[in-house]
Amino acid sequence: MPFNPLDPAVLADPYPHYRRLQADDPIHWGNADDMGLPGRWYVTRLDDVVAVLKDNRFGREIDRVRPDLAATIPPEEREIAALAQGWMILRDPPVHARLRGLPQRRFTPRAVGGLREEIEAWAAHLIRAMIQAGPPLDLLSAYALPLTVGVTARSLGLPLDDLPRLAEWSRTLATLIDLNQSEETRADSRRAVIELLDYLREIVAERRRQPAEDLLSDLARMDDLGEDELMGTLTHLIFVGNDPVMHLIGNGVYHLLRRPAHLDQLRRRPEQSEAAVDELMRFDSPVQMTFRYVLEDVTLHGKEMRTGDHVAAVLGAANRDPAHHPQPDVLDFARPQGQLMHFGQGIHYCLGAPLARIEGQIGILSLLEALPDLALIEDQPSWQRTAAVRGLTHLPVRF
Repeated sequence: MPFNPLDPAVLADPYPHYRRLQADDPIHWGNADDMGLPGRWYVTRLDDVVAVLKDNRFGREIDRVRPDLAATIPPEEREIAALAQGWMILRDPPVHARLRGLPQRRFTPRAVGGLREEIEAWAAHLIRAMIQAGPPLDLLSAYALPLTVGVTARSLGLPLDDLPRLAEWSRTLATLIDLNQSEETRADSRRAVIELLDYLREIVAERRRQPAEDLLSDLARMDDLGEDELMGTLTHLIFVGNDPVMHLIGNGVYHLLRRPAHLDQLRRRPEQSEAAVDELMRFDSPVQMTFRYVLEDVTLHGKEMRTGDHVAAVLGAANRDPAHHPQPDVLDFARPQGQLMHFGQGIHYCLGAPLARIEGQIGILSLLEALPDLALIEDQPSWQRTAAVRGLTHLPVRF
């Protein structure tokens, strides 16, 4: 039976399904009904995932081999599609290197390490607000999302007074990857993105008049960055800085609260937070898949991948590949660190990985230290209906 990432059983727990593919059909032609495509290749073994992500016969830009597809974009989607021109994660060389080059220096381990105290203070502020509001509450909307939005705003140089709007826009950007939305919902999403673009254009114009020492000012001064590329870069940084990191924290807290021994271990040994967060991401990564197109015919393990075919490199499966991670379904903070795939591989390795790690460590540990009675309210989790990003729709807790 063809693999379908949106099957309710897969959404609830994809890992047994990944294991079956790894054992029986590691280069699998399955369903891609979330993109309106006839099908998609699913690559599930770690070595093959690495090979695909490092092979320039696989790329992001389908118009390199199917330029005719641009004409099929509905008029109402064209402004949104233009944003993709500035999403570095959706571009191939040489454009990718140009778009990535300037932001990269702001996201080195040394640069983001200087934000640690600010992130700790912001987490503490949000926890105090949670305590004041009292339980029950949704940990995603009350803590994980505002934490990541605040850090992203600080990183870019956006006004902190605008955090409520930025949080709403961030969730809207996340909904755009769900192509199973109703037309009414998608129209609402498009309107919200246009509001975000208007807001960003105002901020950019202000920074051009009065530059500051921030990434937004750096980008606004770039002569070789077109307007669509600038807006695309900013919306890309807002999305990847918020949605996946929110789910890193949400998924991590969810699994810890279901495992009292691990929870107690991390509370007693907070110095393990770095290893614990990496292991939590290996165990249940918020980014499950990254996608490529076949740019020229490739044969992989006897499977003929044709030019224009869509390919999913399944990072979540690679992180539980038993050939690289013994007892992969066991959460083990003392696990020897093998090759981890949750931030990708190759030229598209996650730009914000150093910052995401720090946010995950501080975001999770701050909660555990401040709220000793933190507990789940619901036993049955509700996972969002997307193939690429694995995250809860909400996380009700008491404390």
